[in-house]
Formats: sequence, C-alpha cells, structure tokens
Amino acid sequence: MKAIRRHLKGIIVFLVVIAGAAVGLTVFFKSKGTDTEAKVVKQNTISLGKQTLTKSISATGTIESNASKTVSANLNNMTVKKVKVQVGDTVKKGQALVTFDKTDLEAALKEAKENLADVKSEANESISDASEQLSDAKTAYSTAKAQAAKTAAQEKKAKEEAKKAKAAAKKELQAAKKKVASLQKKLAKAKNEQEKQQLEQELSQANQSLEKAQTNYENASSTSTGNTSATSSSGGSNSGGNGDSVSQAKSSVTSAEKNLKNAKKNAEKSIKEAEKQVEQAEENLEKCAVTAPISGIVTAVNVEDGTTYSGGTMFQIDDISSFKVTTSVDEYDISDVSVGQKVVILTEATDNEEINGEITFVAPSTTATASVSGSSGSSGGSGSAGMSSSSSSDGYEIVIDITDQNDKLKMGMTAKCSIILEQVTDVFAVPYDAIHKDSERNDVIYVAKSADDTSDYTEVQVTKGMESDYYVEISGDDLEEGMFIVIPTDETESKSENSDKSNSNMMFPGGGNMGGVDMSGGHRNGNGGGRGGNGGGQGGPPSN
Repeated sequence: MKAIRRHLKGIIVFLVVIAGAAVGLTVFFKSKGTDTEAKVVKQNTISLGKQTLTKSISATGTIESNASKTVSANLNNMTVKKVKVQVGDTVKKGQALVTFDKTDLEAALKEAKENLADVKSEANESISDASEQLSDAKTAYSTAKAQAAKTAAQEKKAKEEAKKAKAAAKKELQAAKKKVASLQKKLAKAKNEQEKQQLEQELSQANQSLEKAQTNYENASSTSTGNTSATSSSGGSNSGGNGDSVSQAKSSVTSAEKNLKNAKKNAEKSIKEAEKQVEQAEENLEKCAVTAPISGIVTAVNVEDGTTYSGGTMFQIDDISSFKVTTSVDEYDISDVSVGQKVVILTEATDNEEINGEITFVAPSTTATASVSGSSGSSGGSGSAGMSSSSSSDGYEIVIDITDQNDKLKMGMTAKCSIILEQVTDVFAVPYDAIHKDSERNDVIYVAKSADDTSDYTEVQVTKGMESDYYVEISGDDLEEGMFIVIPTDETESKSENSDKSNSNMMFPGGGNMGGVDMSGGHRNGNGGGRGGNGGGQGGPPSN
C-alpha cells in the first residue's frame, strides 16, 4: 500500500506540473504579442566532480545496548544485608552486586558437614566389624578343613594298618591250618606208639596255634570292617564330626561375606545422603553470591538494604561496550535487505557524524523479532540469543550492530539508518534534472562555457550508471572534472517580449526539461527527496 500511495502521489505531482507548465507556456507565448513581461525559469550550473554514490534504504530506530542481562536469585525469605551497586555504576563480570544475611544458611552447612563426618565414622566402623567377622569365619573354615584333612589321613593310615594286620592274620591262620592237616596225616600213618605220641603232642600244639590264629584273624577282620563302616557313614571324616564342622565353617564364611556387602552398601547410601545435604547447604550459600553476569552498566536496581527478598529481578545490566539499533523495514523494501549489509547511522547527539554499522538479523516474518538479551540467576549464567514472536505489524524487524566506537552514543538515542544497497566510488554524478534526451533519444548533458552564462552550451553524450535518490552516475569520453553542468532551479525571473526573443524559443523546445520536480513520491522508507522529473523532448535548456 505504501508503494501504491507513493506512485499515486507521483502521478498527481506530475499532472500538477504538466498543468503548471501548460499555463506557463500559454503565458509565455501570449507575451510574444504584447510588451508584457513573462516569468521564465532561471538556470544554474554545477561543477562536475567525482564522488561516492550510494543507493540506500532509510530506517529510524533507537540505540540499545548490544547485550542486556537481568539478575535474580533462587532464594526465598532472605534478608538483604547490603546492596553494593546503584543505577549508573559500571561493573565487571563476576563483581558482587548484593549480600544477604547468611547466618542460618552457614549454621545449616556446618550441621550438615558434622552429620556427614558422623555418618562416615559409623559406616567405617560397620564395615570394619563386618570385615573382621569375615576374616574370623575364613580362619575357622581353614582350621576345620585342616582338621578334617588330618583326621582323614589318620583314618586312611589306620585302615591300611588294619588291612595289613588282617592279611598277616589270614596268612598265619592258613599256615596253622596247613600244619594241623599235615600232622593229622602223619599221625594216621604212624607205625609205632612212640611216633604217635610225638605227633599227637605236636598236633595239640598246632591246634592251639590254629585257634590263636583264627582269633587273631577274626579280630583283624573286625577292625578292618569297623574302619570302613565309620569312613562310609561320615563322608570321609571321623564319625561325621569333622564333615559337619567344615560345612558349618563354610556357611559362616558365606554369611560374613553377605554381611560385609550389605555393610558397604548401607554405608555408601548413608554417605551419599549426608553428602547431598552438604551440597544442598553449599548451593543455598552459593545462591547468595549474586554477581554480575556480564561487564557493563547497571540500569535497574529493584532491592534495598534490610528488605526481604523472595524472588524476582534484582538488577539489570547492559553491556555498553557496543551498541545496536533495532528498527523495521516495510514489505516494499525488505526483499533488498540481508544480513551482512553495511549501514550508515546518523544521530543528532553526534552532530550527524556518519557511524558505521552492519545488519545482523532480518526477521523472516512481520511477527518475528530478535531476542538477544537474557536473564541470569545468582550463578551468573548468561542468556542466549534467539528469535521470538511478537504482534508487531509495522514491518519486518532488523537488527543493526554498530561497528564504530563513539563516546557520544547513549542508549535511547534516535538513530537514522541508511542501509547500503549499492555503492560506487570515484565516479562522475549529476542530479537527475541535468540529464536530457537528444533527437536520437541518447542521454546528454548541457555543458556551459561559464558558470554565469547558461545560454552558451554544448551537448555532451553520457551513459547513465547507478542511480540514487538524488543523483545518477554518468560516464563518457568527453567528461572532465570542473565542467559547468546546466541544471534548472525553482527560481524565476521576468523577461520582456523584446529583451531576448532569440532565446525565448529555447524555453521548452520539443518538450524541453521541466525542471526539478519530485516525482518519486519521496525516498524509500520516508527519507524524503527524490528524482527530478523529465518532461521529455530533446531541445536545449531554458534560457536564463
């Protein structure tokens, strides 16, 4: 809509100029039949020179700090002991801003540390007792196993001895039986009484030996059978006692190991809980250490000495080491704007000194805004840059970082910004009104021989280059610095009919140049001014 209104304004201005020109022509030509005076447009000259030509978009905004932080603390019902800064103070990052009454918090920390020491002592004692019990159980288990091994060895030896004794008794018994059988055979074959008596006596002694051997064998067999039975019933230990001792000792070791594991687990849990209480108490104290998250100037203080703080913003700090300008560009121009473009900034406070800047943010929509300020807790953490939404409908927001340093800049100042779209340096440039069309529709300028006489001029063909809102770049082989370029002005002077009839026909020959009429509807984004309209036709400049 802004663009349409500008075009409508230009058309209306153009029509008004045409009407005025027609009236002027009528008056002029009517004056040829009388001695009345006619009003004619005066002409001036400018000296042709090289300059820097810029095509730009204008915008107006307010100077802001490049970074802004609000400071708060995650505390409740804390008494403010001393506010250490006031509005206007310069602070450095990490500098203390306020102190609180920390008596209760310090007492809580001391109690938590003492409790942690007690818990650690009890835990170490519990683990030590469990470790000692495990050591005793392992010792008992080792002793039981050693005793069982000793008993088993003894039983094995006794069994082997019993086996040997049985074998010896058996051998003795067999020998006794053989001897008795041999004597009985000899007795049966005895031939005389004397021999029989001798054999009977020997047989009696042999039977006695046999009985003794039989008893010894039976005893040896009984001892061997008893040892085997005892070993079988005890699982390898004497009467089962040693086996039970080893099993009980092993069970004691398992139980002691479990107790030690539980003691360590419980100790770890108790210590962690106590350490957590200490950490919480330390954090509560750390929250009282409210420091500046950035270096800058204090622009807001919302707490006082002796008051109770229960949350909320206490301070605002702005980094004024650099500045930015936040402004907006309408939809007619936003497509020509991009991040990285250079900007020239003017303020009244700096006496219109040109200050350089650079675009760092261009909103993708009319409801998006840059968010570069942040808040900070008592730990001094910084906020982050990002994009947020707003309900703005004034155009597309852009952010311009001011890259030059200037001690006169202050937050809140109005900044007039020219966004550089195109720029050429060291080129010839003239106002739009200085360019005309020759009979072949070529662009030409009128070069006077002197600054005081615009009636004596020559045409010089030029090629137009970059155009700004007021000037246009020209080039050509015949251009030289210092040429007197004829341009129309808004001034007029009276000319009688007979004073200079030879020049009166140069007023608007073939349409002529109509002078510096603003037909552009104003500079983009309201900077004002604009190109002068050309009424067409080749012809020369109006007479002076």
